[in-house]
Amino acid sequence: AWAMARPGIAAPIASATTLAQMDGLVRAASLMLDADDIAALDRASA
Repeated sequence: AWAMARPGIAAPIASATTLAQMDGLVRAASLMLDADDIAALDRASA
């Protein structure tokens, strides 16, 4: 969700080797972060 919210990123590359991982990726695609969440993740990744 954070990568999708980043300007200039059209489609993050994800990979799954198990059904559980695929389920997590599908759920992550619909996750919505608010501005505070995005700002916190931006700071953590700096």
